[in-house]
Amino acid sequence: MTDAPLSNDTHLRKKAGYHHGDLRNAIMEAVANLIAKNRSLDFQLKDVAEMVGTSTPAIYRHFESKQSLLVETAIAGYEIQKQYRSAALERSDPLPLARLLAVGHAYIRYARAHPGHYMLIKSMETEEILSSRRYQQLRRETVRLMRSLAQECLDTGVFVARDIDLILASLQMIAFGVAHLFTADQLRYVAPSLVNDEDLVTNLLRLNIASLLSAKGKRQVDVASRDPFKDFPE
Repeated sequence: MTDAPLSNDTHLRKKAGYHHGDLRNAIMEAVANLIAKNRSLDFQLKDVAEMVGTSTPAIYRHFESKQSLLVETAIAGYEIQKQYRSAALERSDPLPLARLLAVGHAYIRYARAHPGHYMLIKSMETEEILSSRRYQQLRRETVRLMRSLAQECLDTGVFVARDIDLILASLQMIAFGVAHLFTADQLRYVAPSLVNDEDLVTNLLRLNIASLLSAKGKRQVDVASRDPFKDFPE
């Protein structure tokens, strides 16, 4: 599995500043590709250099160590995720539930398009990554947004009365589980008939969020769960 964007996500990648004319960013892309390929952080800088077509000393001119390179790659991964989230929110219906589910779509779309970055920030965080102020800031922004949208859904009667932390944990479980189906290449084993289903993510989000919804929320869910990336422009 490579860290390549979905076919119509190229503009998001450009917006995030990733292109091979920039050696520093190309090095971080190579790291993400190696993580996606190996499903671990078990690689050496010489492997990165070989992928980029440069030398190990050239990498050290941009990054002090492998750990500093991982930190910067994780930060870049969060920045890319933020671009997907912003794009989804720009195209979503204004309903609070629609905006919340748009973030879910963005999370899953990002995981599919950038599996290496996704794996790094969701399951391979090192102590150095977790201690980065910029990384912490980006993670807090994401949590604050999700909490705000979930609270808005509660306040408008879309969710049944539940603890906000329980709602957030449930939403994370849903998004993480769907993303894992794709990043772990599990779908072709557990549900092969759905591999090419363009509406699969929408249907999974709609089905799994149902237990959180009030009668009002259930009336909104068909509109709110629409994929904001469908027919996304090049």
